[in-house]
Amino acid sequence: MTSAAEGPAPTTATLSFLPFGHVVTAAAIDVGTETRWRVRLDDGRDAVVGQLAPDLARDVSIRRRYAHDVERVRLLPAHSLAPTIAAGPQPDPCDPTAVAPWRVRLEPAGEPLSEILARAPLPLDEAASRFAAIADAVFAVHAHGAVLRDLRPEQIVAMSGGHVVLVDVGLARVDVLSSHTASSLLLRGSAYVAPEQLMRTAVDQRSDVWSVGVMLWQALTGTMPFGDGPPLLAEHDRLPPLGELRPDAPIVLAELLARCLSPDLARRPPSMADLAWVLRGGQALWDADDTTVCQHCGTRLHVGQRLCIACGRVAVRFEHGDPDGHAFGLELLTLSEDAAPLKWLQGFLGDVSKQPVRRPEFVIGSVHMYSEEERGQRMRLPARLFNHLTRETALALQQLATEHGVRTRLVHPTAVRDSSLKALAFAAVTVAVSFTLGAIGVSGGWIAAVAVAGFAAVVLSMADLSNHLAARKTYAHYRLRAVPAALPASDPLVARLAALLRGDVPADVRGVVGELALLVQRLVDHRATLLGVQVREVEVLTAPVLPIVDAVEHHVAELQRISTESATLDEGAMVRALAVSEARREPPEARAPILDGLDRLRLLEEQRAALFHRLLEARSLLERTVRMGLAIHDPAREHDRQVALALSTLGR
Repeated sequence: MTSAAEGPAPTTATLSFLPFGHVVTAAAIDVGTETRWRVRLDDGRDAVVGQLAPDLARDVSIRRRYAHDVERVRLLPAHSLAPTIAAGPQPDPCDPTAVAPWRVRLEPAGEPLSEILARAPLPLDEAASRFAAIADAVFAVHAHGAVLRDLRPEQIVAMSGGHVVLVDVGLARVDVLSSHTASSLLLRGSAYVAPEQLMRTAVDQRSDVWSVGVMLWQALTGTMPFGDGPPLLAEHDRLPPLGELRPDAPIVLAELLARCLSPDLARRPPSMADLAWVLRGGQALWDADDTTVCQHCGTRLHVGQRLCIACGRVAVRFEHGDPDGHAFGLELLTLSEDAAPLKWLQGFLGDVSKQPVRRPEFVIGSVHMYSEEERGQRMRLPARLFNHLTRETALALQQLATEHGVRTRLVHPTAVRDSSLKALAFAAVTVAVSFTLGAIGVSGGWIAAVAVAGFAAVVLSMADLSNHLAARKTYAHYRLRAVPAALPASDPLVARLAALLRGDVPADVRGVVGELALLVQRLVDHRATLLGVQVREVEVLTAPVLPIVDAVEHHVAELQRISTESATLDEGAMVRALAVSEARREPPEARAPILDGLDRLRLLEEQRAALFHRLLEARSLLERTVRMGLAIHDPAREHDRQVALALSTLGR
């Protein structure tokens, strides 16, 4: 589209379908599914007119989708959207006998981001300031439950004063429906679109986080993070190090971009507010990506989580025993050259051991196969893995190792000690008997025999004692993780959230609920810290958090209902059935149920986006509550205010 800065010469042409006075100021161009004109209204304002392409308007499903999306954007109260001041034709833009549907939106007098990016790389302060404002603008749309899906630089206009206006957004799903084939859509798709949109249509606001992350990378480096080719062919799991392209970028900015551009939705910031916070100098709101496993059921969970949200039990099962009591050790005997047992052992030791853990490497087979340096870095077998284990833990670890083809043995130093003491006692008795026999005049041969036996017993007992001491002093390479320092007061709340995941819950919902469970645990513990150790009543600690758990239960139930109903509505099948009906020239009433099904699917998508937005925003707010509570002047009052804000976000 021709930019306002080029100053196109006005013409006297007008668009016959517009019901109000205007003058066309630039020739028509095709953009996506629309034909667009720049116009000047009679009141002097500049505007853009977009009309669905006539060939697409003949497709009833595309026409209805376009009209629906235009009306939805028009009614969104987000302050960051360029106003849509008219849409038509009236009274029914979906009427297939009327002119192709159209819209009119005001043209903001600012600089498109596409022109700003042409000057990239930008100074760090300018990039941070501009993209904090962009994050604010997109957040204003998300706050009303909408997802932009395919945000591009030409749709972002920087205004004087620093704020941002979004134009021509909200029509991405029309492009999906109007694509002739799935492959053409994927190959022609925007380089700013998140990779999950290549596989599914139900997406959330983290897809827009990806798009803004791509643009921020471009602003900082002058390049695209995954190349300029089709999104389908991009390797989204190979992000170049930002520090190599922009050495002056701070580590927190590099980490922010790595998370925004992660193919794993769980690693992306959940909210545009988090981007704005970090870009304005706020503390990063993410933890290290350390995960462990539940030692009962094997489900992966965050380090520090007390209860497993899959099986409901305390996640740490393996424990150390009393170092001075009846403790066991576990020793690795041999490893084969089969990769599977070694891979399991390496992962298992990382999951159950105290962090940080260096990836274990072993000398397998002949030592002559390794260099001197490798022999110094690798463990030689047998190798002591753990010391001071309880009997139950030692047996359980040995059983797990056996099941995965790893040979181990239990070491019980107290048993060696007991046998050594018995041998010493036998030696003492033998010596005493020898002296007694000599005193009563027994022959020297018998005395010598008894003395030799006693001496042998002493030697054996000393050897056993030496072995016992060596066994007790053998260095163990690892220590087991301790049980997370969490109050049991949070357990009932976490258990309620865990119960939500036992049904058929979508994977993205499951991930967010798991993170909320950990935050609820931290929130209760944090309240105990803020209110003082003298507060022991569980109700005092959990009462403000209970409504949040209630709201999450309600939202997850609604999301499950939407997911179940959506599974019965196959968009592709409905579009094909619609085409068949039209080809057979069936009457319009025969297609009405199909069109109603498409409309229902769109409504469910919008409801899901709004509900999921609330869950993600609640997660973000609770994260800030936990992190900021101790750094404020009146922690208890601010803590309660943040909890109330999170509850308000959930709409309760």
